[in-house]
Amino acid sequence: MDRATTIAFYKAKYLLMYNVTSWCAWAYVTYMVAMSGTKEYAGNYKLIGDYLLLVQSCAILEVFHAMFGLVRSPVATTAMQVSSRLIMVWLVCDAFPMVTSSWAYTGMVVAWGITEIVRYAYYSMNLIGVDNDYYWFVTFCRYHFFYVLYPLGAYSEYKLIQAALEVAKSNPDQAGYATMFRVFTWVWPPAFYIMYTHMQKQRSKFIMSGALDAKEARESGAVAEKKRN
Repeated sequence: MDRATTIAFYKAKYLLMYNVTSWCAWAYVTYMVAMSGTKEYAGNYKLIGDYLLLVQSCAILEVFHAMFGLVRSPVATTAMQVSSRLIMVWLVCDAFPMVTSSWAYTGMVVAWGITEIVRYAYYSMNLIGVDNDYYWFVTFCRYHFFYVLYPLGAYSEYKLIQAALEVAKSNPDQAGYATMFRVFTWVWPPAFYIMYTHMQKQRSKFIMSGALDAKEARESGAVAEKKRN
């Protein structure tokens, strides 16, 4: 193999390993929360909090994947999504664990978990080269579930930030946190809008590419039929 082929080979192997590992990690997080049941909101952070810190912190690699051209994802939107989640797990939930006893923490984790299970499965199957006909359901989930999961995740995050803000406001020693959380409450809605519309654009591109492929297939079939006649 020449140098370019060798690099492409190892890049694909690395990305496949990363995506499969990430899928397993998020599947475990989501499974643990699902098994705890809706009556155990207060215990979910103790159950998976440290593990979620590790899993989500590893996602910073995705920013470097985009920066160095390993994937075609936009650097800005990738950095925005990763940084917002790091803010949630480190500056909100880890620094103020008392806010995680509400439904919002569970809602956030469930929204993240399902989103990532679908996303990493989709990427992995693409890297393996599986024909889309065999994982159409994953593709469907990828471009439809976000209509519910993105608002659920963003609203849950916002509620956690508000709860942390109230705690920080009650403690003079945490005035810096209070200021930071106020800024987050202003930033979160427009940031959600950017990410949500980005996903809508991705869905539109996917649908358009499918329509073009179908058109080309029909035209090819028509040409072949004309030649036979």
